[in-house]
Amino acid sequence: MKLSRIAMSVVGVMLLYAAGAFAQEKGSLSLTENLTIQGKVLTPGKYKLEWNGKGPNVTVNILRDNETVASVPATIVTSATANYGDGYGTRKEADGSKVLEAYYPGGKKFSLDLTQSQAAKY
Repeated sequence: MKLSRIAMSVVGVMLLYAAGAFAQEKGSLSLTENLTIQGKVLTPGKYKLEWNGKGPNVTVNILRDNETVASVPATIVTSATANYGDGYGTRKEADGSKVLEAYYPGGKKFSLDLTQSQAAKY
């Protein structure tokens, strides 16, 4: 009887750790300009970002008004210091448009590299 309780406790702890390994991370993004990501234009406004896993490869869902606008591969890039606040990085194209390349979640010691070439390396 005692052995089965111990076994059940161990299984319970393992399930908790497994659930934590796949916990969904969230962030927010406020855009003041049009940005493109994988051919989709993100217009100015507030967005939510959600991604699963600890990396290095994750899929980021970009939502606006609780609807998925884009779902893109990303690579988690760790850093020594925490990001001050939510932010993003862009690249200017030859035609003057801007591409969303990175997301920096506030308070976290990592960023999400949203470039396809970087995500494909792993």
